[in-house]
Amino acid sequence: MRFDNIWIAGTGGTLGAFEPVAAAVADGRYSADAAESSAMVSYARSDQAPPEMAVTAGRQAVKEAEERGVRVDGNTALLHSHGHFQGIDLWPAACWIAGELLGPQLDSMPTTVNAWSNGSLAALDVAASTLMARPDVPSALITLADRFAPPTDRFHTSPGMVFGDGSAAGVVSRDIGRLRLRSLVSRTDTVLEGLSRGTEPFRTAPEGQPDMRRRTREFLASGEVSLKDVHTRTADCTRRVVGRALDEAGITADDVDWFLTPFVGRTLYRESFVRPLGITPRNTVHELGLTIGHLGPCDQMYGLDHLLRNNLPATGDRILVIGTGMGFTFSAAVLTADGV
Repeated sequence: MRFDNIWIAGTGGTLGAFEPVAAAVADGRYSADAAESSAMVSYARSDQAPPEMAVTAGRQAVKEAEERGVRVDGNTALLHSHGHFQGIDLWPAACWIAGELLGPQLDSMPTTVNAWSNGSLAALDVAASTLMARPDVPSALITLADRFAPPTDRFHTSPGMVFGDGSAAGVVSRDIGRLRLRSLVSRTDTVLEGLSRGTEPFRTAPEGQPDMRRRTREFLASGEVSLKDVHTRTADCTRRVVGRALDEAGITADDVDWFLTPFVGRTLYRESFVRPLGITPRNTVHELGLTIGHLGPCDQMYGLDHLLRNNLPATGDRILVIGTGMGFTFSAAVLTADGV
C-alpha cells in the first residue's frame, strides 16, 4: 500500500552487553564452521526482561517525537511485538509497557502484534493503517523486544544466524517526523508454515524448549516441499514484495540508498536477500547485524534507529526495509529521509 502522510517521528533502541562469538566457539557452544559461514563477530546478551528493555527504548522514542511536536498521550495506540518469552507467563506485557510509557488511564487498547521476526514491519503496517483510519488517534507507539536466554539455544535455534537480546521502538505520526513511509507491502506463503511446526501434535501446555531444527527436518521429510522448493518460494516472495513496494513508492532498485534486512549471518544474507534481488546495495547495516545478532522482531526498527541516531541518511535518501517471519511472511517497505 502507498502512504503519503505517515512518518516515523522518534526512535529508540537498547541492547544487552556484547559477547564475542569466538568465546562460544572456544567452549563448544557454536561450531567453528558455522561461525565462519555466518561471519558473526559478537552478539548482545541481556539480563533484563524484554518488557524492561522495551520501556527503555520506548522512552527514547517518545522523547524524540515529543521534541518534534508529536502528541503522545493516553489516546496513542501502543503496539508491542515479540516472538519469545516476556518474563512472566499468562501476562499482557503490552499493557504494562503502555502504563510505563503512556500513563495509568488510557483511551486506547495496548495490543500485541505477533509476527515473529517480521514484527517491525507488521507493527508499522498496523500503526500506519490505524492513523489513516482513526483521526482521533494522535500517534502510535511501537515497541519490540526479545531475549533468548537459556534454555533457549541462541546458536542453534535457526541455522545461519545467532540470536541477540535487545529492543527497539518507534513513534508513528502524521505530518511530522524524520522518516516518511512511502509504501509497505506484505505477502504470506502458508505452505512454508510447517518449517516451524514439523509433525508436532497440539498440546494442552508448553513443551519447554522446542527443537526448531528437528521440526524443519520433519517438515522436509514429509515430502510436501523440498529444500530447493523452500529456497525458490522464499526468493519469489521476497522479489514480489520488494518489487511492489518499489513500484508503489515510485522508485527502482537503483534508486535505493540504504538496504536494511533482518540481522542474519553473511551467507544467509547473501542467499536470502542480495542474490534473489540481484542488487548491489550502496549502503547497508549488515555489518551492524554481525555484531549484535538477530533480535527477533526488533531488527528493522533497531536498524532505522541506528541510522537516525548516527545521522547516516542524507536528506532525501531512500531506504528499502525487508522483513521475514515464520509463517511464512514477507514484507518490504520504502521510507525516505525527508525530515532528518
